[in-house]
Amino acid sequence: MWGMITGQLRRQSVRTLTLLVGVLVATAGFTLLTGSVETSRLTVKASADANFRAAYDILVRPAGARTGREESVGQVRPNFLSGQFGGITPGQWREIAGLRGVEIAAPVAMLGYVQAGTHAQVDVTGQLDPAADRQLLRLRNTWTTDRSLSRAQDPGSVYVYVTSNPVVLPDARSTAKDPSWRSLYTYRGRHLTAVGDALSQGDSPCDDGEMPPLEVLPGGKFEPLCALRTVSSSGGGAVNDQLDPAQRSELVVVQRHADGSFTSGTDVHNRTTSRRAVADIDWSMTLLLAAVDPEQEARLVGVDGAMASGRYLKDGEKPAVDTQGGSRFEDIPLISTDRPYLDEQLSTTVSSVTGTIPKLSGRGGKELRGLLAGLPVSPGPTTRADADTVFRRSVADGTIDVNPFVVLQAGAPRYAAGGGVLRPAPVASDSGELWRQSTYGGDLPAWFVQDTAFRPVTRLPGTDASQDHFPQFSVVGTYAVERLKGFSKLSEVPLETYRPPAARAADEAGRAALGGQALAPNSNPGGYLATPPQLLTTLQSVQAVTGSESPHAKDPISAVRVRVAGVRGTDEASRERIRAVAEAITTRTGLDVDITAGSSPAPQQVALGEGKFGRPALALTENWTAKGTAVALVEAADRKSVLLFGLVLGVCALFLGNAVAASVRTRQRELAVLACTGWTGARLAGLVLGEVALVAAVAGAAGAAASFPLGWAFGLDVTAGRALLAIPLVVATALLAGALPAIRAGRPYPAQALRGSVSGPRRARRAGRGRTLTGLAVSGALRTPSRSALGALALAVGVAAVCLVTAVMWTFQGAVQGTLLGEAVSLEVRGVDVAAAVLTAALGVFALADVLYLDSCERDGEFAMLRACGWADTEVMRLVVAQGAVIAVAGAVTGAATGLALTVAFTGSIPAGLPVAVGVVAVAGVLAAVAGSVVAAGLAVRRSPAGPLAEEG
Repeated sequence: MWGMITGQLRRQSVRTLTLLVGVLVATAGFTLLTGSVETSRLTVKASADANFRAAYDILVRPAGARTGREESVGQVRPNFLSGQFGGITPGQWREIAGLRGVEIAAPVAMLGYVQAGTHAQVDVTGQLDPAADRQLLRLRNTWTTDRSLSRAQDPGSVYVYVTSNPVVLPDARSTAKDPSWRSLYTYRGRHLTAVGDALSQGDSPCDDGEMPPLEVLPGGKFEPLCALRTVSSSGGGAVNDQLDPAQRSELVVVQRHADGSFTSGTDVHNRTTSRRAVADIDWSMTLLLAAVDPEQEARLVGVDGAMASGRYLKDGEKPAVDTQGGSRFEDIPLISTDRPYLDEQLSTTVSSVTGTIPKLSGRGGKELRGLLAGLPVSPGPTTRADADTVFRRSVADGTIDVNPFVVLQAGAPRYAAGGGVLRPAPVASDSGELWRQSTYGGDLPAWFVQDTAFRPVTRLPGTDASQDHFPQFSVVGTYAVERLKGFSKLSEVPLETYRPPAARAADEAGRAALGGQALAPNSNPGGYLATPPQLLTTLQSVQAVTGSESPHAKDPISAVRVRVAGVRGTDEASRERIRAVAEAITTRTGLDVDITAGSSPAPQQVALGEGKFGRPALALTENWTAKGTAVALVEAADRKSVLLFGLVLGVCALFLGNAVAASVRTRQRELAVLACTGWTGARLAGLVLGEVALVAAVAGAAGAAASFPLGWAFGLDVTAGRALLAIPLVVATALLAGALPAIRAGRPYPAQALRGSVSGPRRARRAGRGRTLTGLAVSGALRTPSRSALGALALAVGVAAVCLVTAVMWTFQGAVQGTLLGEAVSLEVRGVDVAAAVLTAALGVFALADVLYLDSCERDGEFAMLRACGWADTEVMRLVVAQGAVIAVAGAVTGAATGLALTVAFTGSIPAGLPVAVGVVAVAGVLAAVAGSVVAAGLAVRRSPAGPLAEEG
């Protein structure tokens, strides 16, 4: 039997080679396609594992803290914790920290926005006349923000009074020991008690409570240089409206010494002497203050290792308390970022007052404002400064002054319903009331705090100064955000890096308006973009900041960020550890618990309305945070792998079955002859299956070997185990495909197989008269339905397979897109998925070519009869091509419909654009079939009709 099998294979070399190539392609295709599925899955798994872990795995917030959008789509806005104030007690935090499996439990208490007083320095030396005894300069300030789209000229002016007369500065600290102010001023070693008495008793042109510098006039008289701002009302109470244009002007006093040096300052403790005349421009920056546990915060993001200057907060550090004269002074420790991350700039134009300089000393503030406003000036140069530079210098030289008496809390924006673009709604805000202060003088807020508010702002009650409580902040160190522990940009979670958000333009108009830069926050606490904390203190300092009247005095903690022990990636064990800890926290505390492991930034379009100071409406893209992205990626990849593996197995099996069945059909006449000579059906089946098994084994081994270099070329993961597994699968599939034709060949009625494949010359002549080419092609296809169905099935399988592969890829990408991690992973696996689609299409095309070739061999007799009846070679070729086109169209339409139906069955929907893609694939399949038919037709007309007619005879 084996000798006959090998002999048959050698004698029928063309048929054997055709089957061999078909099986080899099926084997290599199976190995490569399953390799592409596994490569894609492993790529997704590796990317998800690498970006699974952020700073923390679980976020614990007060009950009811989730927003409607978070509940519906699982996304939260950048730095949303900046709008969460209180709700968790210290006891609940300690209970969370003590749970089994909790590695780090870092609490954060958002306290609110405070003013950090800094000073821009303007050098006016070049505008001074060295020969003049008294000079006056006017400085006008223009503020810009929103990448210079918002611009406002400050309504006030800074006047720099440079005098050669001696200037005596007050010592405000002396009033703590001597409330009578008798030792407030010291000149040439003696206290100016009379001046101090007069000021303390209100016997002065200056406002009550004001401690002005004194000018020593020729003759020795001491006269005050009163502030331009109104410090107190006529009734003695503090003037509170810090946004009143009349409050925005300031008088800076500079003494010129005989040696050409200059001394400036407002108090003996901030007095500076230099060879340059420098005016300090008040620049208040609104920064977010939060309280943390120093030890837990250091373990979470490494703040202690990111210190740029000074020291880190001590664990359990409390405010330093000093009691003097019945008043309680609390010195609250702070650390600050080394830069404010605010988009603010200042342009200052320096002008010189021309003509005679009037006498300024001894005049009240209101009188001085009127006098100075009417003086003629000569415009001079303009200097520029930015928030980063001013802030860094103020922190470095220790002149930054954080105001504890105004603490503002900003909530979350509200978005208009409907549509995929978020539209934050403006909210009403009474800036004058929010920034009202009861302290004498106070700090002027940034002028842009009056800009359009998109977040509701409230003032924390109980933070005003009182007669017996004076908190103050001391910046003990600065830290650099860039030095914090690095985590993947694809898996950032809020409050991980302390880096403020940046919203980029979503269209060309916005990019042009912003100059290609991102929109950044400014000092408006109600602005749309929320900053992370720029100032940190300890939890033990919370009450000193917020006071006992705070609504969250007993539950000041806003959130607890939990890192779970033993988490390694997206594996089941790690995910179960996180889930168990999250469930335990929920059970023990009743707080809102969210698993943030595997989160990723998700770009979200925002339509931001126009501002009050010139910024137009902008279309922006903002990175929100989508929770659970990494887990969703892995699960989607697993589902895709199962679908693709099943598809690959089915495609390869059908392809192999087509090749084997077509090959066996061409031997029906030979098998019928053997049956007539006495071969039994079992023996015939054994002969056929033996040949099929031998060819399948050899071709399978060759295909498995060829898959390694092909896998390397396609960048696919091909393992030896998968290649070896393909061999028995291919042999088994080949035997199953050849079984039915072999059984048919061994039936006891072989005479039908010996009959010609056409019905003789009469039918051929009738077919050639009065019929169109298309009709002939259709009738030819219907006359041999099984053979035509085999060809149509080959193409249908290829089209359907490509349709389903494409649908699975698009569905996977749709499941993971919308986040930075998902986009990155989708980009990584896209090449592998495309390779899978290309290989699947190649299998379908090759299967069709194989069937068409074998079909042309089987129809030699039919073509010979037509030529003998007078058909020209070109007419026969046209008929063959037309019949191939009819079969191809039937197969392409069937495959497209089947592919779309399978897509709905497996994915639940038809991705947008898939019908068009399937149509393109179907047309390409038809064209490939036509090309194959041309080749088959060429082979058909090359043979002499005598041989096939003799066989038919």
